[in-house]
Amino acid sequence: MVNDGEVHIARAAVYHAELFIFILNLSGARVMAYVVTETCIRCKYTDCVEVCPVDCFHEGPNFLVIDPNECIDCTLCVPECPVNAIYAEDDVPENQKQFVAINADLAKSWPVITEKKPAPDDASEWENVPNKIGQLQR
Repeated sequence: MVNDGEVHIARAAVYHAELFIFILNLSGARVMAYVVTETCIRCKYTDCVEVCPVDCFHEGPNFLVIDPNECIDCTLCVPECPVNAIYAEDDVPENQKQFVAINADLAKSWPVITEKKPAPDDASEWENVPNKIGQLQR
């Protein structure tokens, strides 16, 4: 069980992170967003959303995306993804670059997800399947 002190500390950390991003934006500096790539399609493990301090994940029918305008480059989500589908924008593999735009576009219309949900029943069957872009349900 989380106590009130832990909640206060977490809220303070989010506030300071958001303030830092605001100041960076005013200065013209660019914050690198993280990107969910093709490996997530049809797996949609949601371990990553629980650790996000700014609720930047959005959920579609069979895929998650990160809102690049909300992501604060904290890296907390990266090790939580069991299929290694999350990359820093500058590190997205060349054959996955289209997912930078896909994340930005779909984040505008998909709802925010903040709590872990069970993965689809067949998620493990899709973990190592390549070329899943055609499976993406928008």
